[in-house]
Amino acid sequence: SSGINAEYGGDQVIETNIPCDIFRCYLLLSRPETSDTNFTWDGLAQVNNNILLNNLGNFILRALTFCKNSFNSEIPEINLNSDDEHLLALINGHLTAYFCHFDGRMMSRAFEVVFAISKVGNQYLQYNTPWVLAKGTPAEKARAGSVIGLAANISALLSVIISPFMPTISNIIQEQLNMPDDRKYFVEGFSPILKAGHTINSPFPLFSKIDEAFIKSLQNRFSGQDSSSSATLAAPFNLESLQKEIEKQGNIVCDLKGAKADPEKIKSEVQILLNLKKQLPEELQAKGKPAKAANKPAPKAQPKENNPPKPKVEITPEIAALQEKIATQGNVVRNLKGTNADKGDVDTAVKLLLELKSQLPVELQPQPSKKGKKKK
Repeated sequence: SSGINAEYGGDQVIETNIPCDIFRCYLLLSRPETSDTNFTWDGLAQVNNNILLNNLGNFILRALTFCKNSFNSEIPEINLNSDDEHLLALINGHLTAYFCHFDGRMMSRAFEVVFAISKVGNQYLQYNTPWVLAKGTPAEKARAGSVIGLAANISALLSVIISPFMPTISNIIQEQLNMPDDRKYFVEGFSPILKAGHTINSPFPLFSKIDEAFIKSLQNRFSGQDSSSSATLAAPFNLESLQKEIEKQGNIVCDLKGAKADPEKIKSEVQILLNLKKQLPEELQAKGKPAKAANKPAPKAQPKENNPPKPKVEITPEIAALQEKIATQGNVVRNLKGTNADKGDVDTAVKLLLELKSQLPVELQPQPSKKGKKKK
């Protein structure tokens, strides 16, 4: 708009390295169906941080991470109680509204239903506290399995009904769920489609936070203040976290190969690594390795300490498997802290991480740092 000295060109927006599905989400939710609308970078950030990251992404990550850590990545047996039946009825009511809005060509209203269902899912997890039940009696553990199994199936439903709006995110969710092709279809009535024993892949965060500094750079870039400049923007909002996820997943693959793990397990983790790399900007994919963060000085070489070599420990398959669990649980702790999860969830995850580390041989356990004393 020349009236407000602002210009938003599709070719320039690509330079932000914000995934297209984020723009799709914001533009569809603010679609001018009954009134005019305005595009703002603050609005884009609010949709990403509050709706996608804290609502949809938080629910799916919690459900699938708990399934992996507490049920060996297998969908537990689901035994529905009255609360669950009420939840199914509520979700089916939302589904009816979803299809009605589609028939009425009210796309933004239909899209809002997706997030209404994920919000209900978050409330369902918070109310049932499966992380507490899993430590209780056999009956409570079975109940935790039903809750997580149902939550994973709600995630599968969300992956389908979000596909017309955010196709890339839909594919990523379905890959994490290891969802069979014959389950990727629309249904008018929801019921669990991933049966007990179905194995999911390793989950990872779907979204990253857009901070205020990055939004400010976008506003300056597209407000006409820098219209003559061809310089690209500062580091994209999700590049650093994506690179970290790629590095973590690469370590998992290396550990599995080093331990000569099951080929199918290795193949599954390699596919996750490839999917992560596909989310990198094209110029970084071409280089075959993550780029260094902009304006970040190279770390200084640390002097080698003249300490005696540590005794070598044979890495048995059992130790390698334990190290993989530790790496995975470490990712869970970081993800929970990064999404401002409930303190009880974080404390539980940290406690489990410490318990896993304590099972390592003494030589492999992390040693506390020693502060050198000053010589007089």
